[in-house]
Order: sequence, then structure tokens, then C-alpha cells
Amino acid sequence: MNILFVHPYFPGQFASIARHYVRSGQHRVVALHRDLRDGRESAPIPGVELVRYGTEVVADRPSQHVLYGTEQVIREAGSAAIAADGLRRSGFEPDLVYSHSGWGHGAFLQDVFPKARFVKYCEWFYNNDPASTEFLAPAKGFEQRIMTSLLNWPVLADLARADRMIAPTEWQRKQFPAAIQSDIRVCPDGIDTDLFCPDKTARFELPGGRIVTSSDRMVTYVTRGADPFRGFGRFIAALGQLQAEDPSLEAIIVGSRTAFYGPTHGSERHFETVMAEARIDPDRTHFTGTLAYEAYRRVLQISAAHVYLTVPFVLSWSALESLSTGVAFVGSDTAPVREFVTHGDNGLLVDFFDSDALAGAIRTARAGGPAIDAMRAKARQTIIERWSLDHALAIHLALIDDLMKPPYRGS
Repeated sequence: MNILFVHPYFPGQFASIARHYVRSGQHRVVALHRDLRDGRESAPIPGVELVRYGTEVVADRPSQHVLYGTEQVIREAGSAAIAADGLRRSGFEPDLVYSHSGWGHGAFLQDVFPKARFVKYCEWFYNNDPASTEFLAPAKGFEQRIMTSLLNWPVLADLARADRMIAPTEWQRKQFPAAIQSDIRVCPDGIDTDLFCPDKTARFELPGGRIVTSSDRMVTYVTRGADPFRGFGRFIAALGQLQAEDPSLEAIIVGSRTAFYGPTHGSERHFETVMAEARIDPDRTHFTGTLAYEAYRRVLQISAAHVYLTVPFVLSWSALESLSTGVAFVGSDTAPVREFVTHGDNGLLVDFFDSDALAGAIRTARAGGPAIDAMRAKARQTIIERWSLDHALAIHLALIDDLMKPPYRGS
């Protein structure tokens, strides 16, 4: 088959399935992605042909205009369609097209490739449920809810003519309207459980050059950035409490100082506010910044207690990769985490807002013992059974086999 992936930051969630198609040697695989100017360059996959789209459709309103964001969706989709038409005129006609629905850039692709089958990735729908969208702060008025609902327009435009819709977790599927939910299949992205596995011999070099191992009983925390959405402030408060009572306790914090979600997104303001009030010991708190995959894996492998907090939002890959590594998992008692972690069975869960309870759970996990060892083993087994690459590919390929059975538009 000819297969086209459409994702502004390719490969994104399509990494595993794209690699599978390339390695099979039976398909031509092309990826259409954004001409990036924000530092987030797409990561190449050997064997995938990359084609960029950019600003083929230009803005004609100032960024402050109330319709600027809505029109950006149209510009994005139009630019992607123009680039896709260039592919078509060069002789590439896909049988199968994958697109991430979050930016709406796939909305016009059926007009370019009317014979193709389309799989749409459903990552998130802003349903204005106060339990999720107002978890950190109540909405200031109906205008804010309207602005939140506008974020769904690109998603709905992209999903309008989908042949199949997929979501990586049940929690994410349930965020979509009931009329759409029933047509969305849960297809895990997949975790390489051979890569993310326990290793008692793992060693990690701290920014100052010191080598640490599992015997150092490190507390670890990993997120993309210092986000209120990922409980950065709650973790720092709990860490300060623990370090005050235990002079041996150290922590490794992986990720950028920039917030990527919420009102402070794109800046370090949340990090600066939290650190201005922090009571942590800077000599025992090791900020690594963003790490290469291999180094990040070693952080998980040496961890004595790994903390993952989130509001009711998309679950981070790092949470699932940490479970696969067999960490002593300490997480927030929120819906996306509860889908994979049961308190006392394969991890410890605490109220997102309760820093004292978080400190207590970290203390319990770090102490170790037979019960914690059993939780670690069950954490890994959870991912092997539900989110391993083999399991994910089996689900996904069965869906595609059914989708591509003739007669179909390309036959």
C-alpha cells in the first residue's frame, strides 16, 4: 500500500505503526508535517519520506482578532491540502491516510485523495466538564467556556469524514460526544517493554558528574515541562517536606522549566513562582532539563519512588513508560491515572491537591520492602498486558485489515 501520515510534529503518536509499515518492506510510507519554526523539529524515521507544508494559506487578520484562532484552523488545513495536492500531482496516491485530529489539518484531505481510507487519531476533546476543564480553577464565565469549545472546531472538522477513529486510552475516548464515542476504537500507541524494563545495574550521571544508582534511593519526577497541569508545584511542596525530615533524600527532576499547558504556557513563570516559595535543598535536588531517551530510561531504572501527577487530561507517555520500567509509582488519584493504576496493587494514588499525602506516599514507596516490590512487578505487568508494542500492533493491524477489505474506494 501507499500510506500517508499527517502530523505537524511527525511521528508523534504514529511512531510505532509507521516503523512497523516501513520494516515490513511492503509499503511506501510518506509523512506530511509542518514547516516548523518553533524549535520542535520532527524526528525522522528511516524509510519514511518527509514532505513539509507551511504557510501556503497566509493570515490576513491580526493575531489579537477574535477569529484569528478559528481561521488558523482553516489556514492549517488549507496549507496541508495544498501540499498534499502537490504529492498527488507528483504521482503519489495513498491507499491509507492517518491524521491527528488535534489541529484540524486533515479536514480537506478527503477532497485531495477521495479514494483513500482515513484513520483519524482522537487525542482530546474539550467537553467543558467542570471535573476536567475546571479542575484547577473554575471558569470565569460563559465566555471562557465558549473559547474552550472553539478548540474543538478543528477536531470536529477533521473527524467529519473519518473511516475509522482511534484513541489511545478509554479515558480519552470518553471525552468525546456520545454520538462520536461509539465509533472510536481504543488502540494503544504502544510501549517498547524491552527498552523500558527494570535494570538493577543501571547508573545515571547527575549534572555535576556524580554517578548514582538504585542504592542512592532517589525520588524521581518526569514531565515535559514545569506545568501546573502535571502538579509541579505539588511535587516541590512535598519534596521540601521530605527533605526537611530526611537529610539523605535526593530527587532527580527531568524536563523543561517551561509550562506547556494552562495560562502560563510558553513561559517559565510557573517554575519561577513555585521555586520562589520552595523549601527544597538545592544540593539534593537535581534538575536535569530534557534528557535523551537512554538517559531518561536510566533515571526510571534507578528510581526508588517515581512521582507522576496530572489533572484530568491526556496521560503522559512517561507515566506508562515508568510503569513498564517497574517503578514504585506514586500518582494522582485522577481518572486518566486510575485507568492504569489501582491504589495498593500496582502503585500508590493520592489526592492531587494534598501535598502531605503525596509526601507520605513517596516515603512509603521509597522505603521499599516486599509489598513495594510486588507493586513494581505488577506495574510492569500492566503495561506488558495492555500497552506493549506487540499488543498495540495486534489491535491496530486487525482494525486496518478490516478497514481495507474490498470493496473500498481505492479498489
